[in-house]
Amino acid sequence: MASDWVPIVSAACGAVIALTGSLLTGVRADRSQRSRDRESERLSTYAEFAVALDAAHAALREVARSDPADEDRYTRAVAAVHDSKTYSIRERLLMSGSPELVRSGEEAFLRLVAIRNAVRTGARLSTSEFHDVYHPFAEALWTFRIAVRRELGQESFAPDDLGRVSWSEQETCPRCGVPATAGNDEVRTKPD
Repeated sequence: MASDWVPIVSAACGAVIALTGSLLTGVRADRSQRSRDRESERLSTYAEFAVALDAAHAALREVARSDPADEDRYTRAVAAVHDSKTYSIRERLLMSGSPELVRSGEEAFLRLVAIRNAVRTGARLSTSEFHDVYHPFAEALWTFRIAVRRELGQESFAPDDLGRVSWSEQETCPRCGVPATAGNDEVRTKPD
């Protein structure tokens, strides 16, 4: 009679083991999916932040082309940054980015704010006031991009890999200067 229970107990134990194995596999798969989702969200945040910075900069350039006496200039400069959603994406970056990305992202953001401040107080696109804040922003944005590449395990590269002298672009800026030539270490062209 005891032997009659052996197949039933054996089948029940097998069912419990199979169910436990299935549950553990499901938990592992779910954990792995959550990890992939978090990684995808971080990548999306990094890309969106770079795009938002670029969009805000482009909008600020448009404002900088306007007359400094324009009554709406201050408001338009503030809106240029706000409308690009830079602030909200920055918050996501601050919460999800690695320390290196947060530092480089914050530097790019602060450089963008410097452009906004210069533009809303009257800096025009062709003035040294604009260029003095633009070139550090350009360099900070590229520093952020390179930090993202490192975070994603991608190979880094230097400005000359893309045919540039530097990330700031100041050396080739028609307003700020031209590349140095032999015997002429610093050539500056400052149009009136």
